[in-house]
Amino acid sequence: MAKPEKLTKSQKSKSKISGFREYTQSFIVALLIALVIRALVIYPFRIPTGSMKDSLLVGDFLLANKFVYGLRSPDWIGIPYTKIGFRIPYFRTPGFRKPKSGDIVIFKYPKDQSLNYIKRCIAVSGDTLEIRDKLTTINGIPFPNAPRTLFKPGTISIDQQQSGMFPRGAGNRDNYGPVRVPAPGDTFRFTDESRMDWSKWLTIAFYEGFYLELTHRGQTIILSEKNIDQWNRYTDSYPIDAFFIDRDPIKNRLYTVKNRHYFLMGDNRDESLDSRYWGFLPEKLVVGEPLIIYWSWDNEIPFYRLLHKIRWNRILKLIH
Repeated sequence: MAKPEKLTKSQKSKSKISGFREYTQSFIVALLIALVIRALVIYPFRIPTGSMKDSLLVGDFLLANKFVYGLRSPDWIGIPYTKIGFRIPYFRTPGFRKPKSGDIVIFKYPKDQSLNYIKRCIAVSGDTLEIRDKLTTINGIPFPNAPRTLFKPGTISIDQQQSGMFPRGAGNRDNYGPVRVPAPGDTFRFTDESRMDWSKWLTIAFYEGFYLELTHRGQTIILSEKNIDQWNRYTDSYPIDAFFIDRDPIKNRLYTVKNRHYFLMGDNRDESLDSRYWGFLPEKLVVGEPLIIYWSWDNEIPFYRLLHKIRWNRILKLIH
């Protein structure tokens, strides 16, 4: 019987290199598949604030479905968890459905699109929302609060205007509106007579992706998220000839809404930075729908009490 030939050192070395190459290629392929799935289908999300308490808690880690509202390709390339990077063109496929009233939605924060927020959709395009003594109605019908919705004791008087509300003059967190959520095809004409609403409609245009600026006496100010809190002052102080949308003057311009919009609020109603403060969410900034809590721990409990830190009763809990 012939003896099996022994591999030479050179053959053994080539075999190891070949095996390492195959392992590396398999790892890279698996990593690329995982990145594609993460970018287009399943999105991991961590609850950073208490605005959705007690429905969702700080320290909950979620998996979100990006497919249901339409696949949205990445619009930013950079170093994760930093703002170092740049924007790229993106595309979106048709979804199975649109966000509806009552859905929890993950979205890009309009004032800083590098951040993702999560809130509950309260109203959609064409709806009229009103809050009276903390009771929310949509088109005159009471909105059914989630079972774990929280409110602070006490109510701000209907006569009291709270600073920072959107749009200006909308009231306060407990007595708000009525406000109509803009719908595709809605129009607004910028005139001196409509000045009180300029800031609202410039914000809608900005969120929809238009470039805004004002130029007056040789000074140019780009209207952006960095100075958005000053827009009311700008619209009160500068003449209509100073304002431009995509470098076209707004004077007598008829602005037409192009996106569906949504009004969102946190379930922790009195501790939530939401549409009452920053405005309507255009559909193009919707990211996805949370599905399940895959991990949860209490940030206030130290690591040496690990068994108590982990919220075992929330792991694999479905979100609704």
